[in-house]
Amino acid sequence: MLITAAKSYVIGATMTVPGVSGGSMAMVLGIYDQIISSVPSLLSKNFKKAFIFLLVAGCSGLLGALSASPLLKYLLQNFYTVVMYFFLGAIIGSIPMIVRKSRITKANWPKVFFAIPGIILVVLISFIPEGVVRLGEGNFLIQIVAGIGVSIGFVLPGISFSYLLVVLGIYESLITYLSALDFLPLIPLCIGLCIGILVLSGFLKKAMESWPSITFPLIMGFVLGSLPQVFPGVPSGMDMVFSVLSFIVGALSIWATSGELQYVGKGIAKKA
Repeated sequence: MLITAAKSYVIGATMTVPGVSGGSMAMVLGIYDQIISSVPSLLSKNFKKAFIFLLVAGCSGLLGALSASPLLKYLLQNFYTVVMYFFLGAIIGSIPMIVRKSRITKANWPKVFFAIPGIILVVLISFIPEGVVRLGEGNFLIQIVAGIGVSIGFVLPGISFSYLLVVLGIYESLITYLSALDFLPLIPLCIGLCIGILVLSGFLKKAMESWPSITFPLIMGFVLGSLPQVFPGVPSGMDMVFSVLSFIVGALSIWATSGELQYVGKGIAKKA
């Protein structure tokens, strides 16, 4: 549970970074599958185990978002390019792990092209017109649908939750209501959010168990589709050096925490 808490803390902290998806970081850190499987398990005989896991993950993520956001804000304001290259390295460094989980072999390698729809979906989301929903006003049903839509940012890698809030035009009003501890106008959004998370998690759990060679390439597409949002441009001068080093550290950190370095080491040992 300590490892889960630590990884969830990192996920919560990085969700405050513009363009960085919490789902992507969960995939990068190797606990995405467990989170997705635990949500629908709340409605099964494994309720206690799933509840404890999600409670630890949720509280740690919230703590990460609250405690680490000032530090991340400072780093982004002063070392934006270097920090974003670290996230680039982390995201790209997770791809070998996703490929391994997809169980792609020489016989079914064309299934890797299922990544393309994932990339396209993430790109299309950027074209959603802003301000289509108003919290606390208008149609109750539309706000529930908006909650279901926002749940995509919670469940699917590569899609930023905060970005979806901005696109739908409800980010500022959400922050205003939360700051004033006025939760009543948020009820329709929360209903939709819960429905979306339960339905999407249940579907993804089934998909990852039954069709991994299709589901994981699709997830890889979501992750790859998020790269343009994270890419800060090409640095120059000493920023180039620090950015490259940051990229390498990000990739190696993910390889170490996800067990990918150990997996590669075993592969080399077998060949030897």
